[in-house]
Amino acid sequence: MLDLLEKTQEHCFYLNTKNNSPKQVVVVKAFSDGPYDRSSFHIAGISDLVSIVGSSLAVSAVEALLRFEPSSEEDDSQGLKNEKGSPHPTVGLVDHVSVLPLNDVNVDSCRNNDGGDCYDENIPGSVARKIGDALSSKNVNILYYGTSHPEGTPLATVRRESTRFFHSDGGKSTSDGELGCDGENNVISVGQTTVGSPDRFVENYNIRLRRKVSRSTARSLTEYIRERSGIGLPKVEALTLAYGPNQYEVACNLLDPSVTSAEDIEQRIRMWENQQELLQNQKPQDHSYSGLVDISYRVGTTSDMCLNALREVETVASEKAYNQATRKRLEKNLCVD
Repeated sequence: MLDLLEKTQEHCFYLNTKNNSPKQVVVVKAFSDGPYDRSSFHIAGISDLVSIVGSSLAVSAVEALLRFEPSSEEDDSQGLKNEKGSPHPTVGLVDHVSVLPLNDVNVDSCRNNDGGDCYDENIPGSVARKIGDALSSKNVNILYYGTSHPEGTPLATVRRESTRFFHSDGGKSTSDGELGCDGENNVISVGQTTVGSPDRFVENYNIRLRRKVSRSTARSLTEYIRERSGIGLPKVEALTLAYGPNQYEVACNLLDPSVTSAEDIEQRIRMWENQQELLQNQKPQDHSYSGLVDISYRVGTTSDMCLNALREVETVASEKAYNQATRKRLEKNLCVD
Protein backbone atom coordinates (compact mmCIF):
# COMPACT_ATOMS: atom_id res chain seq x y z
CA MET A 1 0.00 0.00 0.00
CA LEU A 2 2.78 2.42 0.96
CA ASP A 3 4.75 1.42 -2.12
CA LEU A 4 1.75 2.07 -4.38
CA LEU A 5 1.21 5.46 -2.73
CA GLU A 6 4.84 6.48 -3.12
CA LYS A 7 4.97 5.45 -6.79
CA THR A 8 1.69 7.25 -7.53
CA GLN A 9 2.84 10.43 -5.79
CA GLU A 10 6.08 10.33 -7.76
CA HIS A 11 4.05 9.90 -10.95
CA CYS A 12 1.91 12.93 -10.09
CA PHE A 13 4.99 15.00 -9.21
CA TYR A 14 6.67 14.07 -12.50
CA LEU A 15 3.62 15.03 -14.56
CA ASN A 16 3.14 18.30 -12.67
CA THR A 17 6.75 19.43 -13.03
CA LYS A 18 6.97 18.14 -16.60
CA ASN A 19 4.10 20.40 -17.56
CA ASN A 20 5.60 23.23 -15.48
CA SER A 21 2.22 23.82 -13.86
CA PRO A 22 1.81 22.23 -10.40
CA LYS A 23 -1.62 21.50 -8.93
CA GLN A 24 -2.76 19.62 -12.04
CA VAL A 25 -2.98 16.18 -10.37
CA VAL A 26 -2.52 14.99 -6.78
CA VAL A 27 -3.22 12.01 -4.51
CA VAL A 28 -5.74 13.58 -2.16
CA LYS A 29 -6.00 10.62 0.20
CA ALA A 30 -4.97 6.99 0.66
CA PHE A 31 -6.92 4.83 3.08
CA SER A 32 -6.83 1.24 4.32
CA ASP A 33 -9.45 -0.63 6.36
CA GLY A 34 -8.01 -3.82 7.85
CA PRO A 35 -11.24 -5.53 8.97
CA TYR A 36 -12.61 -5.19 5.43
CA ASP A 37 -9.29 -6.14 3.80
CA ARG A 38 -9.92 -3.16 1.55
CA SER A 39 -7.98 -0.03 0.54
CA SER A 40 -8.61 3.05 -1.57
CA PHE A 41 -6.83 5.91 -3.30
CA HIS A 42 -8.36 9.28 -4.15
CA ILE A 43 -6.87 11.37 -6.98
CA ALA A 44 -7.90 14.83 -8.18
CA GLY A 45 -6.82 16.84 -11.21
CA ILE A 46 -7.45 17.60 -14.85
CA SER A 47 -8.89 14.82 -16.97
CA ASP A 48 -5.92 13.75 -19.08
CA LEU A 49 -3.61 13.45 -16.08
CA VAL A 50 -6.21 11.72 -13.90
CA SER A 51 -6.69 9.13 -16.65
CA ILE A 52 -2.91 8.57 -16.91
CA VAL A 53 -2.32 8.32 -13.15
CA GLY A 54 -5.54 6.40 -12.49
CA SER A 55 -4.76 3.84 -15.19
CA SER A 56 -1.22 3.34 -13.94
CA LEU A 57 -2.33 2.98 -10.31
CA ALA A 58 -5.14 0.53 -11.13
CA VAL A 59 -2.85 -1.68 -13.23
CA SER A 60 -0.08 -1.54 -10.60
CA ALA A 61 -2.60 -2.55 -7.91
CA VAL A 62 -3.71 -5.59 -9.93
CA GLU A 63 -0.10 -6.63 -10.52
CA ALA A 64 0.78 -6.19 -6.85
CA LEU A 65 -2.24 -8.13 -5.64
CA LEU A 66 -1.54 -10.99 -8.04
CA ARG A 67 1.88 -11.36 -6.42
CA PHE A 68 0.28 -11.76 -2.99
CA GLU A 69 -1.52 -15.04 -2.39
CA PRO A 70 -2.34 -15.51 1.33
CA SER A 71 -2.42 -19.06 2.63
CA SER A 72 -5.53 -20.62 4.08
CA GLU A 73 -3.93 -20.34 7.53
CA GLU A 74 -3.52 -16.59 7.05
CA ASP A 75 -7.13 -16.35 5.94
CA ASP A 76 -8.30 -18.08 9.10
CA SER A 77 -6.08 -15.96 11.35
CA GLN A 78 -7.68 -12.80 9.97
CA GLY A 79 -11.18 -14.15 10.38
CA LEU A 80 -11.79 -13.95 6.63
CA LYS A 81 -13.73 -17.20 6.62
CA ASN A 82 -15.85 -16.26 9.60
CA GLU A 83 -19.31 -15.34 8.41
CA LYS A 84 -19.65 -12.54 10.95
CA GLY A 85 -16.18 -11.20 10.30
CA SER A 86 -16.01 -11.44 6.52
CA PRO A 87 -14.53 -8.55 4.54
CA HIS A 88 -16.40 -5.95 2.55
CA PRO A 89 -18.16 -7.49 -0.48
CA THR A 90 -16.17 -7.38 -3.69
CA VAL A 91 -16.12 -8.91 -7.16
CA GLY A 92 -12.44 -8.66 -8.07
CA LEU A 93 -8.94 -7.76 -6.96
CA VAL A 94 -9.55 -4.12 -7.90
CA ASP A 95 -13.25 -3.87 -7.19
CA HIS A 96 -14.33 -0.34 -8.06
CA VAL A 97 -13.04 2.72 -9.92
CA SER A 98 -15.21 5.83 -9.73
CA VAL A 99 -14.49 9.04 -11.64
CA LEU A 100 -16.32 11.92 -9.97
CA PRO A 101 -16.98 15.31 -11.57
CA LEU A 102 -15.62 18.47 -9.91
CA ASN A 103 -18.03 20.88 -11.57
CA ASP A 104 -17.57 23.68 -9.05
CA VAL A 105 -14.42 25.06 -10.66
CA ASN A 106 -12.59 24.90 -13.97
CA VAL A 107 -10.45 21.89 -13.12
CA ASP A 108 -11.09 20.90 -16.70
CA SER A 109 -12.52 23.32 -19.26
CA CYS A 110 -12.91 23.86 -22.95
CA ARG A 111 -13.39 26.88 -25.17
CA ASN A 112 -16.61 27.55 -27.01
CA ASN A 113 -16.98 29.78 -30.04
CA ASP A 114 -17.31 33.05 -28.15
CA GLY A 115 -14.22 32.36 -26.05
CA GLY A 116 -16.02 31.51 -22.81
CA ASP A 117 -15.20 28.51 -20.67
CA CYS A 118 -17.49 25.51 -20.64
CA TYR A 119 -17.49 22.16 -18.88
CA ASP A 120 -17.93 18.93 -20.79
CA GLU A 121 -20.10 16.71 -18.59
CA ASN A 122 -18.93 13.64 -20.50
CA ILE A 123 -15.29 14.10 -19.46
CA PRO A 124 -15.56 11.89 -16.33
CA GLY A 125 -17.16 9.11 -18.36
CA SER A 126 -14.38 9.34 -20.92
CA VAL A 127 -11.72 9.15 -18.20
CA ALA A 128 -13.46 6.09 -16.74
CA ARG A 129 -13.37 4.41 -20.15
CA LYS A 130 -9.61 4.99 -20.46
CA ILE A 131 -8.97 3.49 -17.03
CA GLY A 132 -11.24 0.57 -17.92
CA ASP A 133 -9.27 -0.03 -21.11
CA ALA A 134 -6.02 -0.17 -19.12
CA LEU A 135 -7.46 -2.69 -16.67
CA SER A 136 -8.82 -4.79 -19.55
CA SER A 137 -5.23 -5.34 -20.68
CA LYS A 138 -4.71 -7.23 -17.40
CA ASN A 139 -7.61 -9.62 -18.11
CA VAL A 140 -10.03 -7.76 -15.86
CA ASN A 141 -13.70 -8.05 -16.79
CA ILE A 142 -14.86 -4.39 -16.88
CA LEU A 143 -18.46 -3.45 -16.10
CA TYR A 144 -19.22 0.20 -16.82
CA TYR A 145 -21.86 2.32 -15.08
CA GLY A 146 -23.07 5.90 -14.97
CA THR A 147 -21.99 8.29 -17.71
CA SER A 148 -19.52 5.74 -19.10
CA HIS A 149 -22.36 3.24 -19.65
CA PRO A 150 -24.28 3.53 -22.94
CA GLU A 151 -27.59 3.67 -21.08
CA GLY A 152 -26.35 5.48 -17.97
CA THR A 153 -27.08 2.46 -15.74
CA PRO A 154 -26.28 3.28 -12.09
CA LEU A 155 -23.68 1.40 -10.06
CA ALA A 156 -26.15 -0.37 -7.75
CA THR A 157 -28.05 -1.80 -10.75
CA VAL A 158 -24.87 -3.06 -12.41
CA ARG A 159 -23.75 -4.70 -9.18
CA ARG A 160 -27.12 -6.31 -8.61
CA GLU A 161 -27.72 -7.55 -12.17
CA SER A 162 -24.21 -8.36 -13.43
CA THR A 163 -22.07 -9.29 -10.40
CA ARG A 164 -22.14 -11.26 -7.18
CA PHE A 165 -21.26 -8.16 -5.13
CA PHE A 166 -24.28 -8.49 -2.86
CA HIS A 167 -23.66 -12.23 -2.46
CA SER A 168 -19.86 -12.33 -2.61
CA ASP A 169 -17.57 -14.05 -0.14
CA GLY A 170 -14.89 -11.44 0.16
CA GLY A 171 -13.53 -11.70 -3.37
CA LYS A 172 -12.58 -15.39 -3.22
CA SER A 173 -14.91 -15.98 -6.14
CA THR A 174 -16.84 -14.02 -8.70
CA SER A 175 -19.67 -14.71 -11.11
CA ASP A 176 -16.94 -15.96 -13.45
CA GLY A 177 -15.69 -18.58 -10.98
CA GLU A 178 -12.63 -18.97 -8.79
CA LEU A 179 -9.67 -16.60 -9.01
CA GLY A 180 -6.53 -18.24 -10.37
CA CYS A 181 -5.20 -19.91 -13.49
CA ASP A 182 -7.30 -20.93 -16.43
CA GLY A 183 -6.01 -24.39 -17.32
CA GLU A 184 -6.85 -24.08 -21.01
CA ASN A 185 -5.47 -20.63 -21.73
CA ASN A 186 -3.10 -20.27 -18.75
CA VAL A 187 -4.50 -16.79 -18.14
CA ILE A 188 -4.84 -15.28 -14.67
CA SER A 189 -8.42 -14.28 -13.86
CA VAL A 190 -8.71 -11.24 -11.58
CA GLY A 191 -12.48 -11.05 -11.51
CA GLN A 192 -14.59 -8.02 -12.32
CA THR A 193 -14.16 -4.30 -11.79
CA THR A 194 -16.99 -1.78 -11.87
CA VAL A 195 -15.74 1.37 -13.58
CA GLY A 196 -17.77 4.48 -14.19
CA SER A 197 -18.82 7.98 -13.32
CA PRO A 198 -21.91 9.20 -11.47
CA ASP A 199 -23.47 12.45 -12.64
CA ARG A 200 -22.57 14.07 -9.29
CA PHE A 201 -19.84 13.81 -6.69
CA VAL A 202 -20.77 10.90 -4.42
CA GLU A 203 -19.77 10.95 -0.76
CA ASN A 204 -19.39 7.89 1.46
CA TYR A 205 -20.34 7.75 5.12
CA ASN A 206 -20.17 4.76 7.49
CA ILE A 207 -21.90 4.10 10.80
CA ARG A 208 -20.20 1.51 13.02
CA LEU A 209 -22.39 0.02 15.73
CA ARG A 210 -21.16 -1.14 19.10
CA ARG A 211 -20.16 -4.76 19.56
CA LYS A 212 -22.99 -7.20 20.23
CA VAL A 213 -25.59 -4.95 18.59
CA SER A 214 -27.55 -7.55 16.61
CA ARG A 215 -27.65 -7.80 12.85
CA SER A 216 -31.41 -7.24 12.87
CA THR A 217 -30.92 -4.00 14.81
CA ALA A 218 -28.19 -2.91 12.39
CA ARG A 219 -30.48 -3.68 9.46
CA SER A 220 -33.20 -1.54 11.00
CA LEU A 221 -30.79 1.42 10.85
CA THR A 222 -30.00 0.61 7.22
CA GLU A 223 -33.70 0.62 6.37
CA TYR A 224 -34.20 3.86 8.30
CA ILE A 225 -31.50 5.57 6.23
CA ARG A 226 -31.64 4.30 2.66
CA GLU A 227 -34.09 5.67 0.12
CA ARG A 228 -35.03 2.26 -1.29
CA SER A 229 -36.80 1.27 1.92
CA GLY A 230 -39.43 3.99 1.41
CA ILE A 231 -38.80 5.47 4.86
CA GLY A 232 -35.23 6.60 4.39
CA LEU A 233 -33.49 9.69 3.10
CA PRO A 234 -33.52 10.73 -0.58
CA LYS A 235 -30.47 9.99 -2.72
CA VAL A 236 -28.96 7.61 -0.13
CA GLU A 237 -27.92 3.99 -0.64
CA ALA A 238 -27.01 1.89 2.41
CA LEU A 239 -25.77 -1.63 3.07
CA THR A 240 -25.38 -3.61 6.31
CA LEU A 241 -21.88 -5.09 6.61
CA ALA A 242 -20.14 -7.30 9.17
CA TYR A 243 -17.20 -5.44 10.72
CA GLY A 244 -15.29 -8.15 12.52
CA PRO A 245 -16.78 -10.63 15.01
CA ASN A 246 -20.01 -9.51 16.70
CA GLN A 247 -19.99 -6.06 15.12
CA TYR A 248 -21.82 -4.47 12.21
CA GLU A 249 -21.53 -1.33 10.14
CA VAL A 250 -23.92 0.54 7.87
CA ALA A 251 -22.13 1.82 4.76
CA CYS A 252 -23.82 4.73 2.99
CA ASN A 253 -23.47 6.28 -0.45
CA LEU A 254 -24.68 9.87 -0.59
CA LEU A 255 -25.55 10.12 -4.27
CA ASP A 256 -26.21 13.87 -4.09
CA PRO A 257 -24.80 15.55 -0.94
CA SER A 258 -26.69 18.76 -1.81
CA VAL A 259 -29.92 16.79 -1.23
CA THR A 260 -28.82 14.63 1.71
CA SER A 261 -25.59 15.54 3.49
CA ALA A 262 -23.45 13.83 6.11
CA GLU A 263 -25.07 16.12 8.67
CA ASP A 264 -28.49 14.82 7.62
CA ILE A 265 -27.24 11.25 8.15
CA GLU A 266 -26.02 12.15 11.64
CA GLN A 267 -29.38 13.66 12.53
CA ARG A 268 -31.09 10.53 11.25
CA ILE A 269 -28.85 8.38 13.45
CA ARG A 270 -29.91 10.32 16.55
CA MET A 271 -33.58 9.89 15.62
CA TRP A 272 -33.08 6.15 15.13
CA GLU A 273 -31.32 5.76 18.48
CA ASN A 274 -34.18 7.51 20.24
CA GLN A 275 -36.64 5.19 18.48
CA GLN A 276 -34.64 2.16 19.64
CA GLU A 277 -34.81 3.41 23.21
CA LEU A 278 -38.57 3.76 22.95
CA LEU A 279 -38.89 0.24 21.54
CA GLN A 280 -36.99 -1.04 24.57
CA ASN A 281 -39.44 0.76 26.84
CA GLN A 282 -36.69 2.92 28.22
CA LYS A 283 -36.68 6.64 28.72
CA PRO A 284 -35.56 8.40 25.51
CA GLN A 285 -32.20 10.03 25.82
CA ASP A 286 -31.19 13.44 24.55
CA HIS A 287 -29.43 13.91 21.20
CA SER A 288 -26.00 13.26 22.71
CA TYR A 289 -26.96 9.62 23.42
CA SER A 290 -24.69 7.19 21.60
CA GLY A 291 -25.50 3.90 23.22
CA LEU A 292 -25.85 1.90 19.99
CA VAL A 293 -23.41 3.68 17.67
CA ASP A 294 -19.69 3.27 18.25
CA ILE A 295 -18.56 5.79 15.63
CA SER A 296 -19.85 7.44 12.46
CA TYR A 297 -17.30 8.74 9.99
CA ARG A 298 -16.72 9.94 6.46
CA VAL A 299 -15.00 7.56 4.06
CA GLY A 300 -13.01 8.99 1.19
CA THR A 301 -13.27 12.61 0.19
CA THR A 302 -15.63 15.45 -0.61
CA SER A 303 -15.43 17.74 -3.63
CA ASP A 304 -14.16 20.53 -1.36
CA MET A 305 -11.39 18.28 -0.05
CA CYS A 306 -10.27 17.54 -3.61
CA LEU A 307 -10.33 21.18 -4.66
CA ASN A 308 -8.49 22.26 -1.51
CA ALA A 309 -5.82 19.63 -2.14
CA LEU A 310 -5.20 21.04 -5.61
CA ARG A 311 -4.82 24.51 -4.09
CA GLU A 312 -2.40 23.21 -1.46
CA VAL A 313 0.10 21.88 -4.03
CA GLU A 314 0.60 25.03 -6.08
CA THR A 315 4.40 24.96 -5.65
CA VAL A 316 6.99 22.19 -5.75
CA ALA A 317 7.73 22.68 -2.04
CA SER A 318 4.06 22.60 -1.03
CA GLU A 319 3.42 19.51 -3.15
CA LYS A 320 6.28 17.66 -1.44
CA ALA A 321 4.95 18.68 1.97
CA TYR A 322 1.43 17.60 1.09
CA ASN A 323 2.65 14.23 -0.20
CA GLN A 324 4.64 13.63 2.97
CA ALA A 325 1.62 14.45 5.16
CA THR A 326 -0.55 12.07 3.09
CA ARG A 327 2.00 9.30 3.54
CA LYS A 328 2.19 9.86 7.31
CA ARG A 329 -1.60 9.65 7.59
CA LEU A 330 -1.58 6.33 5.72
CA GLU A 331 1.25 4.98 7.90
CA LYS A 332 -0.78 5.86 10.99
CA ASN A 333 -3.87 4.30 9.43
CA LEU A 334 -2.01 1.06 8.70
CA CYS A 335 -0.56 0.93 12.23
CA VAL A 336 -4.05 1.33 13.71
CA ASP A 337 -5.31 -1.53 11.53
